[in-house]
Amino acid sequence: MEEMNLSIADRICGELEEKNRVLSEYVKDKEEIGDKEGVIQVRIHQLALCKVLVTVHNRSSFILVQAHCNLGECYLNYEYFEQALEHLTVSLKLNGSLFTTVEDSKAYHPHILTLLGKCYIQAGGIDDGLNLLEKALKMNQSIAGEDNVSNASIYSVLAEGYNKKKEYQRAIDSLTSMWELYEAQYGMKHEAIAKVYLEMAKIYHKQKDLTNALDLQKRALTLLMELDQQPDLTAEVAVKQAQWLQESNNYPEALDCLRNAEHLYEFNHGLIDKKTAKVKKSICTLLLKAGEYEEALEEFLELEEMEKGLHGEGSLVYAKNLKIIATILMILNRYPQAFDYYSRALNIFRTLRNSKKFVKEIKEKMTSISQTLKSNPELARGSPQKDPIRSQISNEERDKLTNELKADDDDA
Repeated sequence: MEEMNLSIADRICGELEEKNRVLSEYVKDKEEIGDKEGVIQVRIHQLALCKVLVTVHNRSSFILVQAHCNLGECYLNYEYFEQALEHLTVSLKLNGSLFTTVEDSKAYHPHILTLLGKCYIQAGGIDDGLNLLEKALKMNQSIAGEDNVSNASIYSVLAEGYNKKKEYQRAIDSLTSMWELYEAQYGMKHEAIAKVYLEMAKIYHKQKDLTNALDLQKRALTLLMELDQQPDLTAEVAVKQAQWLQESNNYPEALDCLRNAEHLYEFNHGLIDKKTAKVKKSICTLLLKAGEYEEALEEFLELEEMEKGLHGEGSLVYAKNLKIIATILMILNRYPQAFDYYSRALNIFRTLRNSKKFVKEIKEKMTSISQTLKSNPELARGSPQKDPIRSQISNEERDKLTNELKADDDDA
């Protein structure tokens, strides 16, 4: 009878351990689809299973350490700092009590300290967090060695803390140590190296050191394009590089970066896609800033088809795009075409709520065009004669147009 009971207990224990393993795989699925609450619930369930395994089936308390740590990390990732701190602290204390009995507990301790340090930093306790991270680094170096790549994750959080504390050189130094570990482990051609460049670039940009920021961002972009593994990340980096190049008034290179991003998004997501359209809109904005109205018009006409496919012909976004095209046509003295586009936009705005200001503005523009054509009939025939107020209109309208483009992202 006793042997039968032991067999049943062992079987139940085995089933619980298998369920715990399956739940670990289930967490990955939940994370991939961005199910925040689902991930938390699975980790809570795993903690409950581990408590049963330890208290009822005499399994090692180390699995309870890991369960608390995993749940704490989960809360931390979703910025539930109070809950994260609670579970990570329990994990740390319990793990410390296992040093003499469980060998793996020593190697695991720096991991818990790192998560605790990160939790304090993100919750605002930067100095406390940095102290924990220094302990984590010292302990991990003594266990795994100073050149072990596992130290890189600690340097990463240290850099985050120093950055928030505005100790930028110490943040750069931490990232440099991280970069050296990655280079020794993976070589120069690895995604991890590119990500370190990006973090360094952000810090230099925060310090208004645009030269170093652009250089490191360019290195990251070049490396990511060579690796050709994460097209969306590469496109995002290209867009950021374009923004920084515009800050230095380098419009040609900024435009090249945006076109690279556009090609990447179009290849991986298609032409009628929100990401592709957003970059196309950035290209339009840049061309307007540069005063390249003819080229900007061509891009806007392509954007018109994209917005139609994404939002429909009756949408606010589509109507605004028609209005902007009309304004550019007006700047270029193509008054009959401008009148047509204003008319199309007006028909849509009349059907939309809270669009009175657009209706009023467009009616005024159409009246102005009618008067201009009446006074200058040669413009209706497509004469190349320049309107004497064109340059004045261009300067006045440019900022307004770019601001409207930025506002469109919220409406989309």
